Amino acid sequence: MKIDASLSSQLLLSLTQSVTTERAHSLVCIPDRDTAECELVKLRREYGKRLFRSAIRKDKPGKRATYTLRYFTRDTEIVRLF
Repeated sequence: MKIDASLSSQLLLSLTQSVTTERAHSLVCIPDRDTAECELVKLRREYGKRLFRSAIRKDKPGKRATYTLRYFTRDTEIVRLF
């Protein structure tokens, strides 16, 4: 019995999928706006391009107000299906 050489050299390709996850984070009870902006600078250094949206807001009016820094990160990973 003779085996054809073209049939014995098959190539299998793996199937992959790109999965992107977006997450919301919040830093709460920041005492003043300057501190909130400093925290945002730190986050930009830490996350780089993965940080894609952020907002600083004052929680309530008055001198005893605190600030909240809300930011969103995006992570992408390649998942091998088989």
